[in-house]
Amino acid sequence: MPIRYSLLENHLTGDPNDYAAHVQISGSADLNAIADRMTTQGSTTTKADILAVLTDAITTTEGFLLEGYRVNFGGLVQIFPRINGVFNGPDDKFDKNRHKVEVGANSGAELRKAIRQSAVLDKVAKVTPAPIPISFADLHTATHNTTITPGNIGTITGYKLKYDQSQADEGIFFVPAGGGAAVNPAAIQKNKPSQLVILNPALPAGDYHLEVRARMLNGSELRIGRLEATLTV
Repeated sequence: MPIRYSLLENHLTGDPNDYAAHVQISGSADLNAIADRMTTQGSTTTKADILAVLTDAITTTEGFLLEGYRVNFGGLVQIFPRINGVFNGPDDKFDKNRHKVEVGANSGAELRKAIRQSAVLDKVAKVTPAPIPISFADLHTATHNTTITPGNIGTITGYKLKYDQSQADEGIFFVPAGGGAAVNPAAIQKNKPSQLVILNPALPAGDYHLEVRARMLNGSELRIGRLEATLTV
């Protein structure tokens, strides 16, 4: 199956002829899907054994991270612990009320090389217009697509983000990953096609999906764009 992509006007530059490629994600693959694919590719190991090994590998990786290791996961990804937050001078210490332990990740060089060399692309001529949030920046922690700090500034960048603030069903919504009512930002500072600047709402600890909902070209159908990353309070 090829990687499908479409071209969208790049509002992040001043040139109206600049376009950027947007990959059309084919779906999501969890551990079950990975195990299924491995068995169909001819693995002699049972699916149950594959899942057990993958689960053990994840648990072991978590253990290394808790010990301060950088984990190179077979050239697939490098994972490492990091600490976010501002320290008040060289004698300050970690304070869970001001600082947070996070996990960083970079795609492995071997993986990038394999995808660059083997990827087959299929340009999609037309896509249904919808908001496309690409990045969420949390000003307090200086992170992207990982953390949301309640009561601080957040910046969303992407395409076709502008919405009608007079419509209650349009706007920015933080949806609890485990289910529950969506929450709107505490305030909106900027509402532009390529950028939204907000005051993050008072959210309880947990994981959230960020959605931008808007009607395109004065249409009647509400369109929803979801940030691919999950944000954590």
